[in-house]
Amino acid sequence: MAEALILAGHQVHICPGITETGATNDQPLPDGIDVNRVDEYSFGTFSAAPKGLRGLFLGDNTVRWLESLPYKPDAVILYGTHLGYLSRLLGYCRQQNIRLLLDIVEWYDPRHLPGGFLGPVSICHEYSMRYLARKADGIFVISRYLEEHFDLQGCRTLRVPPMFSGASARPEQFRTSNHILNLCYVGSPGKKEDFDTLFCGLQLARDAGAKFCVHVVGLTEQEFIASYPTVDLSILSRTGSVQFYGRLQNVFAKQVVASCDFMILLRRDLRFSRAGFPSKVAESLCLGTPVMANLSSNLADYLTHGQNSLVIDSLEPLALSKCILRAASMNDNELASMHRHASISANTYFTPRSHSEAMSAFASRVF
Repeated sequence: MAEALILAGHQVHICPGITETGATNDQPLPDGIDVNRVDEYSFGTFSAAPKGLRGLFLGDNTVRWLESLPYKPDAVILYGTHLGYLSRLLGYCRQQNIRLLLDIVEWYDPRHLPGGFLGPVSICHEYSMRYLARKADGIFVISRYLEEHFDLQGCRTLRVPPMFSGASARPEQFRTSNHILNLCYVGSPGKKEDFDTLFCGLQLARDAGAKFCVHVVGLTEQEFIASYPTVDLSILSRTGSVQFYGRLQNVFAKQVVASCDFMILLRRDLRFSRAGFPSKVAESLCLGTPVMANLSSNLADYLTHGQNSLVIDSLEPLALSKCILRAASMNDNELASMHRHASISANTYFTPRSHSEAMSAFASRVF
């Protein structure tokens, strides 16, 4: 997002509120972006308390940093709707006559948050999404679901899907040989992915004669088994049909995706999947790798079956098995054509340059 605004001629400063240690994301920042880190946990309201309590009040140190600047920004863009940040920045921006924009990329499922439906994190999140967010001057949203929600609240919105820059060259790490199809899943799945259906479908495809290997980045096999005890890995693991890599540096994770024939993803039709957008789909296309996925969120706007993707038409293991069998039957020319269409789609929909002009025009309209 910062790069898209820079391409439109704006000056951008990024202020991460949490100083991360041991981060594995080594993606270089685009030229022209300044980063000013503010450790929100070092001092402020309840800073001496456990992080969970302090986390409810984040944002006061960021406001202090804004107040210390020798100039006033024309606009502040807040990522997400964290109640502490949002309430403090709304007050500061109103006082200083600065426009406040939000960048909202998901609507959390309370079951995925600490404390569940009645926990303080869930209550704060729902309050922000349903009431406080609409006080912003404009909102960048990642999905049609969020666009429709905030449009009904009378908010100015612009829908922008995930953006990536600097696509990598396709390596030869898993180049198709001996008619083995290389699939991958990369990410920290949490509770979003339907791994039960995915691995049942993989087993059906293997039973039907498909030869493949699924490369899983983000979890070790032990972590996967602990997190998803209902998934039966025994046959796939024993036959070498699934390989786990654990957590990798960003550059190596990208190499895995770019080396594979397809990135695979299954998500159920729930509010959090409709409101969000699977960024791994956009990133896979940017790396030239077509996807094998069902149409969660508004992926139907971007995926074309047989061109940049194989669309799984239902959340049934047999539907996934059929897609894998079709992919396994493709020749090199057919696979190469899908990789080309993946790159074309990425350049059309998922790069900063493809949204830079619209984002700049939207930001100008809120003044």
